[in-house]
Amino acid sequence: MQSNLPILLFLVPFLASMVGAIVGWYVRHAARRIALVAMAATAGISILALFRVLEIGSLHTHMAGWPPPIGIEVLLDPLSAFIAATIAVVGLIVVAGAVEHSGAELPRRKVVYYPSILLLMSGLMGITITGDLFNLFVQIEVASLAAYGLVAAGGRGAPRAALNYLIIGSLGASLYLMGVGFIYAATGTLNMAQVATLLAEADQRLVLVGGLLMVGGLATKMGLFPFHVWMPAAYSRAPTAAAAFMAPLVTKVSAYALIRVLFWVFAGGALLVDDLLLEVVAWAGAAAVVLGSVLAFMQTDLRRLLAYSSVGQMGVVALGAGLANATAMTGAIMHIANDALMKGALFLAAGMALIRFGVRNVDELARLRGQAPWTMAVVVVAGLSLIGIPPLSGFFGKWYVLSGAIEEARWAFVVALAVGSLAAVGYVFRILEPLFFRPPDTGPLAREGNWALVVACVLLATLMIVLGVGNERLVTVFIMPALPGLVP
Repeated sequence: MQSNLPILLFLVPFLASMVGAIVGWYVRHAARRIALVAMAATAGISILALFRVLEIGSLHTHMAGWPPPIGIEVLLDPLSAFIAATIAVVGLIVVAGAVEHSGAELPRRKVVYYPSILLLMSGLMGITITGDLFNLFVQIEVASLAAYGLVAAGGRGAPRAALNYLIIGSLGASLYLMGVGFIYAATGTLNMAQVATLLAEADQRLVLVGGLLMVGGLATKMGLFPFHVWMPAAYSRAPTAAAAFMAPLVTKVSAYALIRVLFWVFAGGALLVDDLLLEVVAWAGAAAVVLGSVLAFMQTDLRRLLAYSSVGQMGVVALGAGLANATAMTGAIMHIANDALMKGALFLAAGMALIRFGVRNVDELARLRGQAPWTMAVVVVAGLSLIGIPPLSGFFGKWYVLSGAIEEARWAFVVALAVGSLAAVGYVFRILEPLFFRPPDTGPLAREGNWALVVACVLLATLMIVLGVGNERLVTVFIMPALPGLVP
């Protein structure tokens, strides 16, 4: 059905970033207020669009009225609508909760910080709604440029981390763009739906090379092993407010883009090529599950630990996508939402611990004991969800992927998930042990974050519980309709 709702998801934060950057130079606090209003509007539109898609079917429009292959199609189907709503809601909660973080770390840069956050959000929404392979590259670059700037705004070591992120991110974008070139040469179109119908008759050598390049580029953007090397430094050196926004969203949207390309483009007919791509993604995901979790256990810096944890969790998503059955795909899509909630809560808590208590390393978390009860409770909920303890939402995402691996008798992947979960027990206990099982540290006396931060953390933790307890309804109402029809 024709509708302008999809394009509003991109336009609202994009235009607000321009207005916020201009007005913010002249009116104190204007950039923050514009950002919060725009984020709230985007969240509202995304929720409305999700229920509208579930009610009447996919929504789409052609930019400037030009149909494909000349024009760019933007669309919301059940999958993109679900991801868009997840991004918008988590983004709103994090931005509202991180107001204190941005004020403490970026007092003179808020006029740049908030427009950059909105520009990043517009890029993420653009990735989610586009139905055009080249426009996907453009939106990736919009999001990436904003992310590079946000990382560079941090303290000591941030410019170097941002430069590494820029170099590796540009390499990933270049790989993806070269892959798009091969696919265009093979099919003569960039529209995803049209490419899917033409792949079976195209030159399979071009399709194979293009597919591998595109998967490699998107894997770099989602921090999938072995392309994850940019992530720990970027998330540990960026300002805490920026890291709290980027960590839950950037890699998850890239994971969505990978799923979109694998199942809505390459599953359209090039079966031999598609099987190879899925196998590559599945094994990369299995390696990420194990190595990301083990490397997280070895870290002393709290935010580096959480960054390596994200590598492992993105491995779960990639493994579920690579298995390509309905059960594993359900887990992959569910875990995108799960990890967005978990990392949003944990990075907000880590930011509060750094700003209020001077805590950077895991061993220093004892300073929070007795002084930050709400934050400690949220860390417990998010940590147990990372491990996969029922009835929290993190359990069900892993459970569906594990069940999908068992259905396919892929025992190596079952072992990888088990080892990753055991390593997660280890690194989560490393966080909880100083919080609850050591004498209180004689660090600086302080109180936990302001009410906005506490409410944001508690809300994210509550959503982990709600999505876990209500996982059956989440799967049947939101996720099952989003599964690609070619998944058996």
